[in-house]
Amino acid sequence: MVRDEIHREKIKALLRTYVDNGGTALQVNILDGDTLIEAQKNPSEYRHLLVRVTGYNAYFTSLGKELQIEIIAREIHNKF
Repeated sequence: MVRDEIHREKIKALLRTYVDNGGTALQVNILDGDTLIEAQKNPSEYRHLLVRVTGYNAYFTSLGKELQIEIIAREIHNKF
């Protein structure tokens, strides 16, 4: 979504529209599967990496391996 200027401009417009219409709380996470896989392999280097888990945020490296795999699969749209 943010790999080229056209898409970045669309995201900026979306965020501006949200705020202009009274939005006050928004959390935007931009992650890719490669980063999550790397965090799984080297957790000490990614201990501050937050991810969204059904209704709450959690540090990715503190999650169990099964849930990490589910989150990675969700990001890369593919199952292990």
